[in-house]
Amino acid sequence: MQSEDNEWQKVVQTTTKLDQQIKNIKMRLQSALTQLIIQSEENNKINNPDPVLPKTNVPLIIQHNSRSIETREKPALRQCASKSPIRTPETTDCPSPISSIVHNSTLRMQLKAAEILSPKYQNISDRFHIGKFLGKGKFSDVFQAQEKTSKVLVALKVIQKSVISKYKMEAQLAHEIKIQSYLNHPNILKLFGVFQEQTKIVLILEYAPDGELYKLLKKQPNRRFSENKAGNYIAQIVEGISYMHKMKVIHRDIKPENILISLQFLKIADFGLATYSPESKPRQSFCGTIDYMSPEIASGQDYDHSVDLWSIGILAYELTTGITPFYQSSKEDTMRKIIEGRVDFPKYVSNELQDFSKCCLRKDPSQRLRLEQMAVHKWIQMNHQAGGQYDRMLVQQLVTILK
Repeated sequence: MQSEDNEWQKVVQTTTKLDQQIKNIKMRLQSALTQLIIQSEENNKINNPDPVLPKTNVPLIIQHNSRSIETREKPALRQCASKSPIRTPETTDCPSPISSIVHNSTLRMQLKAAEILSPKYQNISDRFHIGKFLGKGKFSDVFQAQEKTSKVLVALKVIQKSVISKYKMEAQLAHEIKIQSYLNHPNILKLFGVFQEQTKIVLILEYAPDGELYKLLKKQPNRRFSENKAGNYIAQIVEGISYMHKMKVIHRDIKPENILISLQFLKIADFGLATYSPESKPRQSFCGTIDYMSPEIASGQDYDHSVDLWSIGILAYELTTGITPFYQSSKEDTMRKIIEGRVDFPKYVSNELQDFSKCCLRKDPSQRLRLEQMAVHKWIQMNHQAGGQYDRMLVQQLVTILK
């Protein structure tokens, strides 16, 4: 009887293994088919530029007072001359006269997005030892893990495919993956790779053992950093954003919750609202965190990379006072104060910090302190030095890229 049970278990194990292999083959065939379709489309040599990644109906997350508020993207105010529906932000003003070309191009972009989300199929446990639970986002769970071969500690951001499908966020997630994997800087959280299980998409991220800057801020005496410490932190953020802007990326959601700490290094993270803007064209999406939102976004105007400059001014204020300068009990009142643009400082804030923040928080985007000006501002220079120097080359050598 015992031998029969053993034989039956072997049959079950063999069947399960074959079933898994069949699923892997199906997944790879699907990926190969996608590539063939994309290649076929490209061979048509359609003489029109590729459109931007198609917008989805997924709600953008607006944060206020550390609580999420869902909102739809704000439509533009003008319409096409052909009486087409009001265009959504960051799309062309009017549809192409050849609808089939637009359809084919859009399909090609959708297939490319799907290809990004369909890398080699594997199981998490095959490659990683899973460690402690690090945190939970709106759409994901994050775990500490150790890569079995290299022994490198990483963070795994796990997103259920059912959630991706429910909120139609395939294109948005593919866009986030492309942008973060495109960037490589000591002050930007590195995306090492991405793979999928049967029901999950898994992002392999650099592990930041010291956690969120926001949580560290709330543990400080009076819930604020000294100006020496804050100046050192802001200097690192300026370096990270300077690199992003050189790479034509606008983050659009700089705040302490999206900044991690690793060995005294700040790491800009969460590129869910980031956008790639190679031609520096104005953006129109209503998105971001209300307390950090610039006047042009709050008032529905076009904007560009200077929204990140505004966020640096807000960040400097919050790190040294424990609050944001325009905070009110309701998001409507907060937005009204942002549009008015008046900033008041506590008495203990130095004149140098006041000047730095005011220059970043000018209502006119063209008059804001440029990143190269921030780096040499008196407040940054005196406090960056007092906060201590760090060896970039040494830290870069500590980062092992997973391949």
